[in-house]
Amino acid sequence: MISVLVTGSMESWNGMFVVLSLSVALLAAYLSFGLSTTFGSPVKNRRIKQLTPAIAALVLGTGTWLVHVMSMLSYHRRIPLDYSPSYVIAAIAVVSLSAYIMFWLFTKQKPVTSRIAGAVFGIGVTLMTVFGLLALRPQRMLQIDPVVGFFSVLILFIACYFALYVFGNFYSLTGFDLSKPVASLILGAGVFAMQYTVLGALHIDGLQSVSTLLGYTGLSSAYFIAGASALVSIILAITWIFMVFERRKLKQIAFRDPLTGLPNRHALVEEYDRRLAEERIGSMVLINLDRFKVINDTLGRDLGDQLLTHASERIRKGIQERESLFRMDGDEFLWISTEKESELLLERVNRMLVEISRPYMIEGNELYVTASAGISLFPVHGRDRQALLKAADAALDQAKTSGKDKTLFFNAGIGGQLTRKMELEKDLRLALEHGQFFIVYQPKWDANLGKEAGFEALLRWRHPEKGVVSPGEFIPIAEETGLIVPMTRWMLGEVCRLNKRWHDENKFRVCISVNMSYRVFESMTLFDMVDDALRSSGLPGEMLELEITESIAMNNMAITLSQLQRVRDLGVKVSMDDFGTGHSSLGRLDEIPVDTIKIDQSFVKSSNLISKQALIVGIIGIARLLDLEVVAEGVETEEQAEFLLSRGCTLMQGYYYGRPMPPEEVEACAWRMSTLSKVGLSPK
Repeated sequence: MISVLVTGSMESWNGMFVVLSLSVALLAAYLSFGLSTTFGSPVKNRRIKQLTPAIAALVLGTGTWLVHVMSMLSYHRRIPLDYSPSYVIAAIAVVSLSAYIMFWLFTKQKPVTSRIAGAVFGIGVTLMTVFGLLALRPQRMLQIDPVVGFFSVLILFIACYFALYVFGNFYSLTGFDLSKPVASLILGAGVFAMQYTVLGALHIDGLQSVSTLLGYTGLSSAYFIAGASALVSIILAITWIFMVFERRKLKQIAFRDPLTGLPNRHALVEEYDRRLAEERIGSMVLINLDRFKVINDTLGRDLGDQLLTHASERIRKGIQERESLFRMDGDEFLWISTEKESELLLERVNRMLVEISRPYMIEGNELYVTASAGISLFPVHGRDRQALLKAADAALDQAKTSGKDKTLFFNAGIGGQLTRKMELEKDLRLALEHGQFFIVYQPKWDANLGKEAGFEALLRWRHPEKGVVSPGEFIPIAEETGLIVPMTRWMLGEVCRLNKRWHDENKFRVCISVNMSYRVFESMTLFDMVDDALRSSGLPGEMLELEITESIAMNNMAITLSQLQRVRDLGVKVSMDDFGTGHSSLGRLDEIPVDTIKIDQSFVKSSNLISKQALIVGIIGIARLLDLEVVAEGVETEEQAEFLLSRGCTLMQGYYYGRPMPPEEVEACAWRMSTLSKVGLSPK
């Protein structure tokens, strides 16, 4: 048995107990919320991670029980608090368990469970209060005024809901420092108010209220209801003020780029509408850094972020007071200008591009980067935001395609190209499903033996309305959209099946090469698609060759080389296409698992020049030293073929030896090619 002797004034509550109970309520709520934020964080010690929610629940449960006891102690000493230990233990256990369940549901971060969590704790505190009253043995029957009792419980439920709303909605999103103390204030005040309101609901022997026993006369339930309503209003007011404050912070985070401090694309809608209403729109300028991805991949994202920050500062210097600058995506910026004169605007943009191209000194690295810009004019190229942005994007795309480091205005020609590009992109998504792709094969000729040494498979698209679309037009679209990956998978399967049939029918026993896209390497599916194609067709791995470019080999080199090595383990050959035109891979050529290098057709086309001849001879010499085969691309004349043969390059490919042909034409030409090779003639 636990006996507590109450002392104090018979006319008023003991102020010390009131202050102490409120402090305990706030402290318990604050400590438990602090512990609850560690639930979802990674903790190495598993035992500590398991104990944390139990400790948080015990702190809140014990604190709530102490508030209940002190609220009773603050009454007159005529009420002896004679507690039964079993009921006390049951009360603490119930409220602690409800706190544990509340925190467990809260960590799920789901709308339904977050709403239920507050109700669970409210029920737990209510049960704790009931056990606390049952634990009293004043030799009299205690009853509760149902109206006041209802409002006391309502206060707690409202406080629990809004405390978790404030803490859950804002702390998890922003980690804002005020979330925890404000939520603790709401929950602690709710627990405190609920316990003191319950005192107004108590009646002894069903006749006298506690207030009457203590000498308070004329104090009806309406006073407690009014007080409860006032407290609920205060809680709601605090929550509303906090929500307004937090929403402003959330809006700032949502509309502001954290790296550069510039408004982002989400802020563009509101800003454009405001400028349109104020007639402060002259043009849109999209600025994109050239080859930024190369720097980002080579030197790391941290240094790339610093480069973006420095570049944005240089762009910002060229922006006037009534203009706006946004960071869109990655290395792209949007400038909304008030300039209406195209000549003056072009001059300003070009000055800005010159400023961007000045060298950057970052962490001891001297970096150079250029930029391209696309411009759309208001209202010539559109009045709404989407039309102007679309036009500026089309002009920027054209500027980068036509050589980069330049500025272009949108025009009707670019608009037509953009429309066609969008149409092709839409139709390209259905082309594979509808069987519109076909494959042509261009022979690789062994000029020394006078016979075909292999074929290069090339993808073509026969559009039902536009006819045969140039690969130079649809391949870049397929790479941008990622459609090149399933297209390559289909192509590998078709090539392997056809080559296996040619082998079985003794028509050709040569290797066929297939061009690879960087997108295939990014998808990390290269090995799977090659392995599937070989297994399903039964073709030996050495009869398949993958062609990669220098840029593919040098981009994310470790990942690329590991994938190439896996397919080489299947017996598949690898060749480097367009050698000498991409990134400088000469210094690491011995590290790249390739079997063949292909001399780019730009060298062969100008092989009459001494400088190009020297480069061709150098490439052939390097290949011999590394024990690699050499194939010359773009051979179109007899003079080119004779020069290459005289320098030791026997494998050639080009229109002089054969154009790309569909499989049936290749098979039809098989007999003729064989006959000509016997008499030592060119298949031309």
